[in-house]
Amino acid sequence: MSRARPVIDPVRPTSTYELVVEQLRRAIHLGRFVPGDKLPPERELAKQLGVSRTTVREAVKVLEGEGLVRSKRGAAGGLSVLDQGVAADTLRRTLRERLKALEAIFDYRLAVECAAARLASERRKKKDLATLKRHLARMAELAAPFLENGEGEGFESVAQFMAADSEFHLCIARAAHNRYLLSAIEEGRAAMFLPIGAVFRRLEAHSNVYHEAIFAALEAGDQQAVHDAMAAHLRASRKGLEGLLLRANIGNRRRSA
Repeated sequence: MSRARPVIDPVRPTSTYELVVEQLRRAIHLGRFVPGDKLPPERELAKQLGVSRTTVREAVKVLEGEGLVRSKRGAAGGLSVLDQGVAADTLRRTLRERLKALEAIFDYRLAVECAAARLASERRKKKDLATLKRHLARMAELAAPFLENGEGEGFESVAQFMAADSEFHLCIARAAHNRYLLSAIEEGRAAMFLPIGAVFRRLEAHSNVYHEAIFAALEAGDQQAVHDAMAAHLRASRKGLEGLLLRANIGNRRRSA
């Protein structure tokens, strides 16, 4: 009796430079480097990644082709992360094309991040709480102007806020002290990547409220409260992204009328 599908999938050979591309792209997508930041020098990158400088150069060419980085020669040069600005029509198309994928990613994040938060409330150590508190304070500092003025624009602040937000979530995963959950959450957050400069140019006044609730529940060791706070945060993020797409579609229809 023949099987409907093979039990072993084919293997695709992967070049070393492709692995380097994936590592650097993931770091950018996770907000470890934001637009305007400089990556380590070529020699240092090669040393950190355990590859040759030639391999790093090949990887950089790919990332430049994707518009993620720019390489500049000279004393003031180096490898810089670019603002992922795109035209409004391109952005709308990207959001529409990715809507189902983004919905699936939110489902995934709800499952793994709520589980990690619950586990972190049991296992977090003092140093985990201290690190989380630093990221929370940084986000509060960046959100302060928006709390004072309602809503506002500020690309640099938004990019920095989202980088701190990413680290906050990853710190919760680390506080769960389970490498599989950490890997899963990194994967989900990297897959969520959208161009900050094109999609997120403002912070809502309540941007940090959910993070504060999550931290308070973690600090108290309340498993149910931290689960519920994380779920509320992710559902609000999902609703916000759907609202963004709806506003973009409405604006497009008005211009076409």
